[in-house]
Amino acid sequence: PFNSEEKIIEYRIIDSLDTLVSMKINDFADELSSNSSAPGGGSVSALAGALGASLSSMVANLTFGKKKWDSIYEEMCEISEESQILKDRLLILIDSDTNAFNNVLEAYRLTAKTKDLEIYKKKAILEAMKGAVEIPFNILECCYKILECVSRVIKAGNPNAISDAGVAAEMAYAGVRGALLNIEINLKEINDKNYCKKIRRKSNQILLHAENKLFNIREIVLKKIND
Repeated sequence: PFNSEEKIIEYRIIDSLDTLVSMKINDFADELSSNSSAPGGGSVSALAGALGASLSSMVANLTFGKKKWDSIYEEMCEISEESQILKDRLLILIDSDTNAFNNVLEAYRLTAKTKDLEIYKKKAILEAMKGAVEIPFNILECCYKILECVSRVIKAGNPNAISDAGVAAEMAYAGVRGALLNIEINLKEINDKNYCKKIRRKSNQILLHAENKLFNIREIVLKKIND
């Protein structure tokens, strides 16, 4: 059973000394399945991307050790390193997304008993909401970059790991779509039309590129599996 004493109002606030990424998988899944709103879809999107990045790196790392792959050694090293960097960024963003959500809650809890306090609260909410948009936008960018890594590794990577590369792409794309949903739901609460327009334009451009990457990756993966 989940410990109701660890809730503040209806939300559980993660202790500042703890991080989601330090949890065991089963503990993270239990935390996710509780009646707490955080962690939620944003953190899961970051996790999906991190797993995709890990698989991308794995496929690159498996393309070593044989003379026939000597010519692509440097490229595989680059892909592996870039994938590892993206993985590490996304692991940080798992907690960043939950922290951004908690910042929004804190802003809404501010008192507004005077006109000055009301103005301060509105500014605090706007700033917190923009933070809650920018974190999933960062997740979106990272997940797209993973698709770029996968699109490179499948062309010359170890054919025995082609299905792993395909899964890497699917996880990265899941991160893209999940991040977009979190961006949209938070933009609803922001009245800055220019800001919303800019974020939506950039997000939709990334989505279009991500869809094209995924389509090409799927074709190559299935062709190599069936050859």
